[in-house]
Formats: sequence, structure tokens, C-alpha cells
Amino acid sequence: MTEPQNTDVMGDESMSSGTTTSSLQAVVYSVNQIQRARDLLAKFYGARKTILFYASDHPASEATVAGLFDALDRFFREGVDVEIALYESELHFGQQFLPEESVIFDQLIRDLMALGVGSIVFRRGLTMSELSRGISIMATDPLSASVAGGLSRMFTEADVTNIAVGTIKALRSIEKSELTPEDARASYDDAIGLLREVDNLISRNRTVNGAMVRGSVRSLVDNVVSNRYAMLELAGLKSYDEYTYYHCANVAILSLALGSTLTQDSRFLVALGTGALLHDIGKMSISLDILNKPGPLTAEEWTTIKNHPVAGAIQAASIPGLDKAALVIIHEHHQRYDGNGYPAVMNSRPQHLASRIVAVADAFDAMTSRRAYSSARTAVESMQVLAESGNVALDPTLTRLFTLIMGIYPPRSVVRLSDSRVGIVMHPSANDLLKPVVKVITEQDGTMIEGHAVDLSAESQLAVTAVLDPQDLNIDVGDYL
Repeated sequence: MTEPQNTDVMGDESMSSGTTTSSLQAVVYSVNQIQRARDLLAKFYGARKTILFYASDHPASEATVAGLFDALDRFFREGVDVEIALYESELHFGQQFLPEESVIFDQLIRDLMALGVGSIVFRRGLTMSELSRGISIMATDPLSASVAGGLSRMFTEADVTNIAVGTIKALRSIEKSELTPEDARASYDDAIGLLREVDNLISRNRTVNGAMVRGSVRSLVDNVVSNRYAMLELAGLKSYDEYTYYHCANVAILSLALGSTLTQDSRFLVALGTGALLHDIGKMSISLDILNKPGPLTAEEWTTIKNHPVAGAIQAASIPGLDKAALVIIHEHHQRYDGNGYPAVMNSRPQHLASRIVAVADAFDAMTSRRAYSSARTAVESMQVLAESGNVALDPTLTRLFTLIMGIYPPRSVVRLSDSRVGIVMHPSANDLLKPVVKVITEQDGTMIEGHAVDLSAESQLAVTAVLDPQDLNIDVGDYL
């Protein structure tokens, strides 16, 4: 029986801790195709192993490559490319997690990850000769591959165009790394782009690629853990026209900043980041006329809005391979700490810890954003409202911890100093929450300057005397950070 045609194939793939450029539309294989995955993997493993011991033109190597080519060609003739993805010790075939194969081919997984491989796509159009060159490259030892500039460069130099190798940073344990503010911005922009594409796919009733969501979230996790202050500065970016996208990205960063102070467990943080990034996915199917309505909502419209956590959890459940813990976050983020939010709580079940974290981040970013029905509050005002919501709408312990992370004057706050100069808060000081690190952008007479950083905790004569509205000063905070 011929397999159904599938045009939802992967495009050009290049995934890293900072970027994700693959198609977000999921590759969905039939049951029969998934059942053939083990045979294909065995032939892939055998071809790579044989070329490790023999030259690529040896009869034994040619035979194993031919066997792999025949297995791949069957998929090609059915109208699909072949996608293999690795996540930590897990092996995925398209969007399908293969638990047994993850154990059987553990050595293959470890060998490929040692080469920095996070995914492999064999594309239609692949020739036997090209496959032989590609397998030879993937049989290279990690040191030699590194000296040669990595597998992607080796593929390009060998004219291998129909095998795409992507890299995804494994998060078995999260450690500090040398990521830069540029890396942070790339990760943030990637998350915004992902959300745009998720919205596009949902509007066309297409399946979202869960692997791309995971890749973007892992990049956010890595950057928040490694460079929290740079990411918190970005979390203040706003877009009136694309509110949902920027809001979701900001909530993800703020949630990860808060969650990473509680634990460094990668699985928890990835689940937290996924739920936070997609927490408002249910709003993507709601008319903008309702979302941006400046006046009061009708009872029917309010019911639609209140249903977005349930609709979002259902929508997210259709994304193959998505962490089920993320669905809980999406469903519960408006439940409230006291259980009086929506959707209604059954059996007085308390809000999950991750949901409580996202609720704090969601409330803060929403209050600091300008929307059709409300003006933006300053970050300082928003922090005060959060403090007043503790033990009612929000978890009081998490709210206090959020204050310690953000400071009394959160990043991007515009403040006047005691010597009349104006500055933009970069991040709180470790020594004194009332005396943050600021970028001074004016002279005492108000003359604008390029700006330089000053740690107020190290300046006994300097203090914050007022919080200012950047619109009143006609400045764009982003120009200075």
C-alpha cells in the first residue's frame, strides 16, 4: 500500500543555541513509516560503522551505503524527507519519540552528539555518491571535524547539499558559558520569529514542529542562565502591533529568570520556558477586534477571552513531542494563587509551581505594556502592584523573589538621580536594591550624552530621587541598552 503523500518537509536547517531557521511546520510520518525507522537507523549505524574501518570505496562500505540508500529512497518515493533528531539521550524520528531505539542506538546518539549533531535531514534528490560522502564525513572523529571547521563546512566543501546537519545544545546540566549580549538578542529575536510562525501555522490549521519550539526554548534557557541581565533588558521590549509575540517572549524570559533561581534542573526549566513562551497560544485564534477592543467586552466576548487557557492547552497538545508539563502551565496561568481565577479549579487543586511562576511574569509584563484598553504602567508601579497581589492573585514567596531579581527599580526604568542627571536602570546592584546600576544619559543641565554605566551602590552621594516616563523625555530606552 502506498504511503500518503506528505509535503510538510523540513527546509534548510541550521539550529544553534542562538538561532533556529528550520521550517516550523512539523514532519508527520505515517505509522508504517515510523515502524520502518528502526531498520533505517540500523542501516545508518552500520554504514557509518563500516566506513570507520574501511575506505568509502571499499566493497563492504559500498554495500552498507547502498543498503542505507535503498531504505532512504523508499521514503523519498513516498514523498517525504527523512528527519532524525537528538535531544539529550532521546532519539526522534520526525516528531515521534522512539524510546526503544533511543536505548538500542545509544552509541550512535553519543557518537553524533560528540560531533555536535542535533539533527540530520536526508532530503529528496540525494544521490548514492552524495550519501557516501556524507556518511564519510559523519564518520569523522570529533577532533578532526572541529579542526576542519565543523560538519556543515565539511558538507559544503564536499558538495553535499541534500543532507542537512543541525546542532542543538544539549542541556544535561546547565553551566555558565561565555554567551554575549549579541547571543542574547539573537535568542530573543528567534523566539519572536518562532511565535510569528506558530501563529501563521495555527491560522492555516497546520501542525507546529515541536522540535523547533524546543530548540528556541533551550536557547532562551541557556542565555538566561548564562547572561541574565542582558536577557532581562531585552524582556522590556514592546510592540503595540505585535503585542502577543513580544509579551510571550518577555514572559518566557522573566519566568526563566525567576525559575532559575529556584533550580538549575534543565528539564524543569525547559518545560517552564515552553509553557511560558506558549502561554497565550490560545489567544492566537481570537479575533483582534476582541483582543484590542478599547471599550468593555460583552459577556460573550469575555467568555471567549476566559476560554483562551483551555483552548491554548488543547492547541499545544497537538504539537508533537511537546512536554506535557507545558500544557499544565498554559491551562493554569490565569488560575490565581487563591484559586479564584479561570478556568474554574476542580477539587481545590493548587496551582502548579511553574504556573505560579508564569503568572507573576505574565502580570508584570502585561502591566508594563500599552494596550488598546489600558496605558502602560512604569516598571516601578507594576512592582508595587505585584507586591500588593501577594497571597491573593499571586504566590507571595515568588513575588518577593521576583522583586529581588528585578530590583526596586527594574531594568529599563528611567530615573532621575540626586545630582539631577537622568539614567536608565541596567540591572539591580548586588549590594543595595535601592541603588541599581544605571546608564547615565544626560548631564546635570539635561544635555543628552552617549551614556556610561554607574553603580549607585558604590556612590555614596548618588541616589534615585524619581522615576520618569521615557515618553515625557522623548527617548527610546532601547537606543541606550
